[in-house]
Amino acid sequence: MSSLGKNWKYINEGNVHIVLHILNSDCVIRLIKEDDRNHTDYNVVRNSVNFVNRVMMPLVFENYNYQEEVITINPEEIETLSNTLKLLRPKHRQTKNSISQYAIKAPNLALIHNEFDNYCVEIKPKEGFMSKKFIKYAKCYFCLKQYTKLNEKQISKISKYCPLDLFSGNKIKIRKALKSLIENPQNNFKLFKNGMVIYNEWSDEQIFEDLISQMPLIDNVNNFLDLIIEILLSDGKSDIILHKSTDDMNSDSTLSCVEESSPYSNSLLDRLLRVQKLSENFDNGCPRSRDSQEYVSFLLNMLDNEQLDLTNMADRERFLSRIDSSHLALISAVAKDCSIMITFTKKSHENLPTIRIGDEAIIYKISITDLEPKSVKTLTKRTETEIKLIEIYEKVIKSGNI
Repeated sequence: MSSLGKNWKYINEGNVHIVLHILNSDCVIRLIKEDDRNHTDYNVVRNSVNFVNRVMMPLVFENYNYQEEVITINPEEIETLSNTLKLLRPKHRQTKNSISQYAIKAPNLALIHNEFDNYCVEIKPKEGFMSKKFIKYAKCYFCLKQYTKLNEKQISKISKYCPLDLFSGNKIKIRKALKSLIENPQNNFKLFKNGMVIYNEWSDEQIFEDLISQMPLIDNVNNFLDLIIEILLSDGKSDIILHKSTDDMNSDSTLSCVEESSPYSNSLLDRLLRVQKLSENFDNGCPRSRDSQEYVSFLLNMLDNEQLDLTNMADRERFLSRIDSSHLALISAVAKDCSIMITFTKKSHENLPTIRIGDEAIIYKISITDLEPKSVKTLTKRTETEIKLIEIYEKVIKSGNI
């Protein structure tokens, strides 16, 4: 399709954004969906982008080179886009058909280069530790919420995936988590080829092995799992030598969620978990900030006034020690709902780390997305949801349907 002065492809969309890939480029455009009553304010979009660039990305990924920017779309282009997208968007997403004049330009994390086929795995890991409120049930937030979703008919079966397995640092448990995501992706696992979704919650699991067989240097699902595990546990910058598994290692099946401390202290999973745990001291009281715009502006102004650069460890520690517990909880909420993107392709001139398998190598990058600020209402909603999760789970226990 052509507009925005460029040729583009529709990729995907969520509740807030429609994502377009700008062809022959390494970027995507996130169109912002609107309804007839609420129009997007430029300052809100600008602050959201700065929050991602200056707060979330450095906290989660330290020195990773990632920048978003705000762009403006003229009215004629908006009309063209809206009309064209009606034919491409899923029906269930078309409750909002208006597009803001402001959009976000960001790196395309599903692509490395155009020389060879690019494969990308998107994992939405969710909350990777056991909340104190749930310890007596030996269930994490995600696993408890599965019972609520089943009760409300949002899902047809409960996922075997547990975020605590993924964040454990234990390769056998991570393998179990990944296999569970493949078996029942819901909205937490996607596979892309050249920027386009080829496997998600609507796909037949039987096609997954066929898709895997097309990938460079990967013979089967076991090899694929080996690859993803090694990247997840890496520092994202170092070369990896991959030794393929000879068989499928199985983890003990348990109904309880078990939290382990990760020995991989320099991995993205470990850094992400540390940011998620910033909410642990929040007492669910009333946040000082009345709305999202207020707390985001406050945090950005603090960075400016105190000349803090969160890519610097000392500045990160000072920042986190000085802000309110509700601000820490809101930063944590973003980290609990972000996506990890793992992209790989055949080796080329790109200056990226390699994965060597025998005498051959591929290149990879691991990155993170969906780091936009959450509404202050998120904290209130979390408290209400926790009560609901426990009520429904206790009914399930009493009924004996576990």
